[in-house]
Amino acid sequence: MKKAQKSFNSTINKVSNRQAIELVLRQKIKRELIKEFGDKCMTCHNKPDWRGISLSHIVPLSRGGETDKTNAILECYPDHELYEKHPENRPLWQQIQAGIK
Repeated sequence: MKKAQKSFNSTINKVSNRQAIELVLRQKIKRELIKEFGDKCMTCHNKPDWRGISLSHIVPLSRGGETDKTNAILECYPDHELYEKHPENRPLWQQIQAGIK
């Protein structure tokens, strides 16, 4: 008896048009920030480790933040993990930039 083989393509979720637009916007902002500030973490000012640098939202999307240059920074993985769920603990300049304080 042959086992039914699951198609690889059936396990990949399609990206909606809204998600595709969001991803393009994030890539654009990340390129602009790297060009303007270099490829260092904007929080600790260190070069990222092997995990690279990510575009982080100062105010998370889940808390009403938007994907724009005033709410985005480049962060190393450790800083992203530290502040991702607790934006209120971010450095004061980041909170001011994003309009939290």
